[in-house]
Amino acid sequence: MPRTRPFLLACVLALTACSGPLAADAPGDVIYADSCAPCHGKRLQGRSGPPLGGANAPSAQEDEAYFINTVTKGRSRMPSFEGRLSDEQIARVVAYVMSRQDRPGE
Repeated sequence: MPRTRPFLLACVLALTACSGPLAADAPGDVIYADSCAPCHGKRLQGRSGPPLGGANAPSAQEDEAYFINTVTKGRSRMPSFEGRLSDEQIARVVAYVMSRQDRPGE
C-alpha cells in the first residue's frame, strides 16, 4: 500500500467525524476545534499538521493573507476549505489562530 493512503484515510476519517455543519456565526475557536484540531492539535501544538500556536509555530511570521489563502486553497498536504467554510468563517478561524501565536514584533 502506498505511504499516502494511511494519511489520506486518516484525513478523510477526521473530516467525516465532524458532528455536522458549523453554525454560520460560529466563533473562531469552535471552527478551529471542528475543522483544524484533528490535524493541528486541540491546543495548536501540531499533530499530522504543523504546530500553529505558541513560540514553535513556523507560520508565526506569516501575514493574514497567507493564512486566508492557505485555509481557502490548501497547501501541501492540507486540504482546501473553500466551499466547506464561508469567507467569514475562514476570517474568524484565521484571527483565532493568529491570536494564539507568539508573533515577532508584537
